[in-house]
Amino acid sequence: MYTPLPSRPHSYAAIGGILFHLEQYTVALNFFDKALAIREETLGDVHMDTALLFNNIACCYDMLDRVTEAVESFQKAKDVFTYEYGLTHPRTTTVLRNLSRIRQRRLDFSIKFEPRKPTPCAAVLAGGDGKKKKSAKGGKGKGKKKK
Repeated sequence: MYTPLPSRPHSYAAIGGILFHLEQYTVALNFFDKALAIREETLGDVHMDTALLFNNIACCYDMLDRVTEAVESFQKAKDVFTYEYGLTHPRTTTVLRNLSRIRQRRLDFSIKFEPRKPTPCAAVLAGGDGKKKKSAKGGKGKGKKKK
């Protein structure tokens, strides 16, 4: 069985953090996931280092507009930080702020309408220019026809 080195999850998390700040969110997410897998195996789900990775993963999901997954990860981080540190610890308040922000964004939407364009008349759609044409003689076409 493979035993991960103790520094390996730190390295993965550090590379993930750098990539996050370079706006490479998908690649950063992969590194955070690798670090999380090792942390869950070695430390378990209810540990502050694991919760920190849940928060970082949630931030990646947030930036990738994967809101549902972000909320789930922020919620996991909040539960662990609340259990480990309490509600007044800075890490707990940071996760609570992130969770509140993303829930607000989830409900924060606007509907945009474009102005309606006028519908062309049937003659224009049929290929005409929409104006009545004058008769060949130049008159308006009134009166009796000659035989």
